[in-house]
Amino acid sequence: MDEIAKLQNILPIVRRSIGWSAEKLGKRIGVTRQTINNIEKNRNILTKTQYIAIRTVLDAEIEKYPEETEMLKFLLDAFIDNPDSYNKNEKEEILEQIDQVSASIVYGNTSRKKVDSNLVKTILKIGLITLTTVTAASISNYKTKKWLDKILK
Repeated sequence: MDEIAKLQNILPIVRRSIGWSAEKLGKRIGVTRQTINNIEKNRNILTKTQYIAIRTVLDAEIEKYPEETEMLKFLLDAFIDNPDSYNKNEKEEILEQIDQVSASIVYGNTSRKKVDSNLVKTILKIGLITLTTVTAASISNYKTKKWLDKILK
């Protein structure tokens, strides 16, 4: 499965993990709320242009709020950029937890920062990543061009 299809499969969770409605994501990439809804429900296929636009706005969010986007970084790394680096069952367990709490972020019942902190604790607890990995990921610059180089090949 290519990166575009991988993103389409988890787009609702990615979007909700950073507190965006379908309308907000649509406005950020220049499409309607309905287009985002159709992509998320697999009525439309995510195009390469839409993929690049979405990844660009996600990268901008990561760069602007690095301490609030650990969950987003994990989703992108574990399910799109480097899925073979993670155990499938553990990824699914974390994905289920993210899905459960992400709606709370969109509706303003909790903050991204609080959820990110709890998620990192859970990931560490099950041993999916190590404290060294989390610290390195938090400190280092998120590599924005790596995914772009891959998709433009």
